[in-house]
Amino acid sequence: MHTKDPSAIAHASLWPAIPPALREVELPQRLLVPLSGRAAAAPAAKSSGASVRRGETLIEIASESSHVSLAPAYGTMGSLQQVFLSNGRLVDAVELAVVAQDSSQAAQLNLEPPKDAEGRGPGMVPWINYLRQAGLWADRHASPDLIGQLNQAVSRPIDMLICSVLDTDAGLRLNAALSARQPDQVAAGAALLAKICGARRAVMVMEAYATPAWALPIREAAQRAGLEVLDVINEYPQSDPTLMVFSLRHRRLRPGQLPTTQGVLLLDAAAALAVGQAAMGQAALSTPLGIHDHFHRRAHFLDLPMGMLLGDLLDWLQIPTDSAMLRGGDLLRDMRLSRQCVIGGAELAIHVTAPEPPLNPDPCMRCGWCMEACPTLLHPASALEAAQRNDAAMARRAGIDSCIECGLCSYVCPSKLPLLGSIRRMRSLLASGQRLEPTKR
Repeated sequence: MHTKDPSAIAHASLWPAIPPALREVELPQRLLVPLSGRAAAAPAAKSSGASVRRGETLIEIASESSHVSLAPAYGTMGSLQQVFLSNGRLVDAVELAVVAQDSSQAAQLNLEPPKDAEGRGPGMVPWINYLRQAGLWADRHASPDLIGQLNQAVSRPIDMLICSVLDTDAGLRLNAALSARQPDQVAAGAALLAKICGARRAVMVMEAYATPAWALPIREAAQRAGLEVLDVINEYPQSDPTLMVFSLRHRRLRPGQLPTTQGVLLLDAAAALAVGQAAMGQAALSTPLGIHDHFHRRAHFLDLPMGMLLGDLLDWLQIPTDSAMLRGGDLLRDMRLSRQCVIGGAELAIHVTAPEPPLNPDPCMRCGWCMEACPTLLHPASALEAAQRNDAAMARRAGIDSCIECGLCSYVCPSKLPLLGSIRRMRSLLASGQRLEPTKR
């Protein structure tokens, strides 16, 4: 990094001197462990009242499209419930009454990793099954459904593996902290996936202005693992899969599709770390999480058990939430959460902010700021008008199918129009397949 570059100095000032270590969260008395990362095809749980050991499977028959749900602690099985994850998905979960508080030792898998790490296609299946049975779960906006990507990669050629170390919040650099603290395991996990899917090129994407204390450990580990390191200017929303695939591969990834449809396997540093630990025989019973307390301007870097309620976690951190708004993932995406949200392999960041005052939007000024800010060249104002008129054809002409829901349009709008919310509602209606009757102008 050139210290005489004013922009480099400005960016470097945003990085703390030392990467923070993750703080281990105490086990609560009750967990709600998700049985699947997606709403569909949730597997059947074991019977209520059954005792389970730490690391034991909680399901009778595992689905091949999802991770195998494991007990994060010794406990007693309870009832099945539906819970929301930090990415907004509604999934089935099983209640676990914790009866032992000792989590100091990592749960070791009874399985041995497959010996062959080469060979795309059928040769990948043993590794996919092994990672599933290790409880590996990563399904968030910047690191889409990893098991789903691997299943697709069995029959699709993978040209590039991308491991992203980017974070969208300068005050909550969780991926960067994990990479700086455990660089060899992160690099080993990314390199292993590149081998088993036969990727022609494997890259580690890093923020260009990261200071040496954060960047050097993962750079050196990546080189030892045979990974290429790419420096990028981390301007939001660069870590979005659609933008990442287009900027590195010049291929158009439709929002919502897995990157493997365009020959790319994409994951973040947290997912790569989980793969590296699984390859060493360690089950994925906990997950990293960052909490940004905007009230006190404080960041918490945590390691907590799968299935912990967000409300229990905030109480443990002594963060009052009576007058707070909770959001998951990137702040501008405005993914609203409740205290009953369950933490798992979904979003890595939780924001605790003051509630927004009620707004009375002004009429659209036709200023065009929303169009200028949109990274996918959508016309947000026209999409809003289409939503108001219930006009599907107009919405598609505005480019609603290319929206990545980054929230930049709502952020820059001087009239404070509900652009993002209207786009989401319209996309939900279009996805439902119901007939829309446009209102007359």
